Amino acid sequence: MEYRVVGDSVNLAARIEALNKDLHTDVLISGATAAQLSRKFLLKRFPPIKVKGKEDLIEVCEVARNKMNPEFP
Repeated sequence: MEYRVVGDSVNLAARIEALNKDLHTDVLISGATAAQLSRKFLLKRFPPIKVKGKEDLIEVCEVARNKMNPEFP
């Protein structure tokens, strides 16, 4: 069996992941995902960025560390 994931969310996730190289980060998430997180994580917000396939600018955040576990990531 073979499974695939497709759709706009998957494409956006791939574009955000690809930004790690340019931004010199390890873990990036969208602003929408950041809004769903509890306050357990320290986030570094970047200015909104244009990504391929999206008309609007996308807010991205680096997950800087877990406040409950300072050794993360």
